Amino acid sequence: MRLADPRLLVVILVAALGMAIGVPVVVLQAQGADIAHGPVWLWPVVYAAFLIAFVISMLVSEHPSLTWRRGWFIAQFALATASVLLLREGLGFVAVVLVFGAALSCYVLPRWGTAVVVALNSVTVFVASAAAGFAEQATAAVFYLAIQIVSVATVLVWMAQERSQRRLAEAHVELAATGALLNQSVRAEERLRISRDLHDVAGHQLAALALELEIATHHAQPPASEHVHRARGIAKDLLADIRETVSRLREGEGSLEGALGAATAGVTQPDVRLDVDSALALDPDRTTLLVRAAQETITNVIRHAESAQHVTIRVAADSEAGLVVFRAWDDGWGPRAFEPGNGLTGMRERAEALGGQAQFSRGDQGGFRVTVEVPVE
Repeated sequence: MRLADPRLLVVILVAALGMAIGVPVVVLQAQGADIAHGPVWLWPVVYAAFLIAFVISMLVSEHPSLTWRRGWFIAQFALATASVLLLREGLGFVAVVLVFGAALSCYVLPRWGTAVVVALNSVTVFVASAAAGFAEQATAAVFYLAIQIVSVATVLVWMAQERSQRRLAEAHVELAATGALLNQSVRAEERLRISRDLHDVAGHQLAALALELEIATHHAQPPASEHVHRARGIAKDLLADIRETVSRLREGEGSLEGALGAATAGVTQPDVRLDVDSALALDPDRTTLLVRAAQETITNVIRHAESAQHVTIRVAADSEAGLVVFRAWDDGWGPRAFEPGNGLTGMRERAEALGGQAQFSRGDQGGFRVTVEVPVE
């Protein structure tokens, strides 16, 4: 999580609330009230350990290691249960910490696991309130069961909305990339059409005019012959200019910077930072490869790296090696081991088809790195 991540604010608020819940118990114990089992220091230590484990469990709830996430969750769950059961008289608001754990379980456990946590928490409340009598035991257990169900339902709805937003963002990136490539293709076709028209209409007519003037130079008499010779030279120069223009139109390349900018426009989460050589112009095949590489990189971050806030894409020419180098990385948690899916495999195949290569790795600071190198020509 980063400071700009709203979830970090949630962690801070929940930690502050947890501390506020525990303060009254500590104050009562300091005043000599015997409200917890064991030595006076036992409950504060267990509760402090719970708060630490809970905060860490929330911070690592998106960590790629499932064992790591569930290990910290089990630790905070056990400490929360101990904090409630150690109280001798009355629960107060301390049992609210069990609700925190039920909500957190949605991120680290399957749905049946969340149901088990809710059931165990309800049993804990029932056992901890035994001194109050069966009626109050049942009331407390049902009350906290209802709170847990509402909390879990709220978190599940929130997670469903996040998944929908990610799918929408993925579709947007794919549509934007396709639109950018289509725009490049339309421009290339328009340049080709104009070049054909220039060649077929103006070019042929100028060639005919130059031929007529060539013939006229053999029949014209001074002083008219001087003007005919000059007109023939102008016609030849104009024909050469038309042919050069036609060649440039046929060989003209689109702006890679513009294509990548259009493909990543509108992506707000994660924040995409582009660093593209503005003078770099590539043929349609290489432009397609790099635009699709950017699309796949951003899509992977949206789909798999929820903790990533920024994605950096840098494209530059390596003049000494004769390569165009595409590099992209994010600031999330990259997997230590992974199997390339269809998207990454397709990226590698496109690069190899153009005589290049694509590499995928985990960055030094975490995150996922993509490197694509292809010959300029």
